[in-house]
Formats: sequence, C-alpha cells, structure tokens
Amino acid sequence: MKALIIGCGRFGVRVADYLTRNNHDVVVIDIDPETFTALGETFTGRTICGVGYDKAVLEAAGVAAADVVISCTSSDSLNAVVANTAKNVYHVPTVIARMGDPVRARLFESMGIYTVSITKLGLENVVEYLEGSKSWQVIRKLGDGVQLVRARVQVALVGTPVGALHIPGKFRPVAIDRAGRTLLPEDDMCFAYNDILYLAVASESLAEARDMLGL
Repeated sequence: MKALIIGCGRFGVRVADYLTRNNHDVVVIDIDPETFTALGETFTGRTICGVGYDKAVLEAAGVAAADVVISCTSSDSLNAVVANTAKNVYHVPTVIARMGDPVRARLFESMGIYTVSITKLGLENVVEYLEGSKSWQVIRKLGDGVQLVRARVQVALVGTPVGALHIPGKFRPVAIDRAGRTLLPEDDMCFAYNDILYLAVASESLAEARDMLGL
C-alpha cells in the first residue's frame, strides 16, 4: 500500500512507524524539516518538506498513485483542504483526516472521508479503519438513499456473472477495476481474481450487499 501522511507531529510519526514496519510505501510531508528527526532511524519511507495542500508537493509525493492519504496536522482547515483535494481531485481511494470540529467531521464523513477527532485520536482508530477498508469501502454517498461502494471481489465469486449482483432497487454493479483497467461490466461478464468492484447500493441494503460479496 502506498500511503501519504501530511503532518509529522506525534500522531503522524506513530502512523508512519506502523505503516513502514508493515512494509508499506510511506511518504511524510511537513512544512518543518526538523520534525522529520522524530521518525527515527527505522523509518524507511521518504520525507518531503512543503505545504501539504500544495498540488505540486502532493504530486511530488505521488498522490496520483496513492492508496491512502492521511492528513493529521494540527489545523482542521489544512486537513480539510488536503482531504478534499485528495478525494475529489486525485480520487485517492482512502482518505483520512484529523478533525476537531464535529460539524465539519460529519460533513466529511458524508463525502466518504474518514475523520479522527482530537478527543479520540489514536493509532488504533486509523489501523482499524485501514484494515477494514481493504475489502469494503463506502467511497461516496449519492444523495440520501444511495451509496457507492468499492469492494474487492472474493475468491468465492470468481467466475460468477456480474449480473448476479444486480438486484433492482437494491444494488447495481457500476464498474470493475481489472489489471489496471476500469471496465463497464455487462451482466454476462464474469468476475476474475483480484477484481475491484464498484457497486451502487441503496442505503438500506448495505448489509445485504456485504453478505452477497462474502465480506
């Protein structure tokens, strides 16, 4: 997994340490180069000195290919800008933002951005979310009644026609990522190993969709 961490404070250092120890590709961005000394000698990722919301800085860090962006500076406003840019400009699959304002946090949750509040800030919150989002992730809410889900197709579904997951009024396959290409699936197209499925799901049918996907 390729992860970008914006903010090299205490929490950013803990997340960077966890991810590098688990062999993930990590880039840490901070405006103050002196903060990087806290990463220690065991840190195997890259560091970039710059403003976290600057597109040139984000692109130098590889945001276009990132699997997750975690913005955990001490500024809600900066984290909001970074999260919005990562989600809506670069379409990063998983975006996490530290957020102290509960109103803003709820807004970002509705956009598919996971927020961690200052009061419950802990590595376990991010780890739990990252582990859980590998196979299933709500990436966007479409109005009040439909959610767009990104899910990894399980082995048990390999060879199953995509149309089996088209249940009128409940859920409909939208696209499939396969071997680096994004496809618009026909009902008779069959799932292959390691497919990533994008599924439009009625909000009240989320649990049923997860059951059908074996998640």
